[in-house]
Amino acid sequence: MGLRLLVATVATAVLVAGCGGSGAGSSGLAPLPVGLGTGCPEPSTALRFPEGDLPAGATRVRLCPGPPLTNYDGTAAFVDVQGPADLLTSGVDELVTLVNDQADADGDLVCSSDGGPEVAYWFGYGDGDWRAVQHGSYGCDVLRVGHRNRRLGGADLALAFTEALLAQRAEADPPDTTPAVRCLAPHHTPRTALARADLDVASALRCVSTRPGTVRTATLPAELVAQVNAELWPGVTQRSRQACWTGSGEWIEGVTAWGDLVGWAIDPCGRLYVMHGGSMLPDDHRYLSAGLDAALAALPLGPSERQY
Repeated sequence: MGLRLLVATVATAVLVAGCGGSGAGSSGLAPLPVGLGTGCPEPSTALRFPEGDLPAGATRVRLCPGPPLTNYDGTAAFVDVQGPADLLTSGVDELVTLVNDQADADGDLVCSSDGGPEVAYWFGYGDGDWRAVQHGSYGCDVLRVGHRNRRLGGADLALAFTEALLAQRAEADPPDTTPAVRCLAPHHTPRTALARADLDVASALRCVSTRPGTVRTATLPAELVAQVNAELWPGVTQRSRQACWTGSGEWIEGVTAWGDLVGWAIDPCGRLYVMHGGSMLPDDHRYLSAGLDAALAALPLGPSERQY
């Protein structure tokens, strides 16, 4: 899987870990989190599952980091992801129908883990209630709609939510300010859970690591940011770098006008790997174009700095 983070755990154990500590007992609903109208609760917050189909009448959806996965030794298997700051308020009925129409996951279903996080879709209602659907963004992309109720179709929900939110944003103004982007460790930075490989960025950095724990940074000028938005993804099918057996770690960190943190890793051959959006995004052989590769390489890098 190239630079994508892998988890060295048995598939069924990962599924069990993804379920643990995610809600109250089956005898009742988990407590209603406070503040979902303005932001996400802590990832460890008990999920208030619908325990079956989602009720009709939802008016909004918030995408949040879900319960953290852990390895056998109790260490974190994945870092957190970043939920979008804005609520989805259009096309919510279609998402409710999408979840409710999914087939139940077979009890013997065995799914591998290939690098995605757990996320939670919180569906809000006019009476102040919220119900959560958990998506394991790896392997079989299973949805959890109850403590003992799993369904297929997680990737469908992720893609549909992303397209609906981007369509809603097209009719609205972005925030006045966006967070600064930094060259942190490639796999230890919470990036957006939005399932879209080619999210346009408002600003971006080229990050190059010549030794573990250090990084050199180059800020992309406005014209190169525009070129990245136009050409980076899906890139080209033939590599622009011929001698590419070894090389420094390299990636692009960006932030959208809406504050979504995104990233693309670049291997020594110029191949691109999407580092945001879970694991349902394309992982075919796509490369930087020769022109964009040369433009990025021409940027002067700053001094070596510690990443963490």
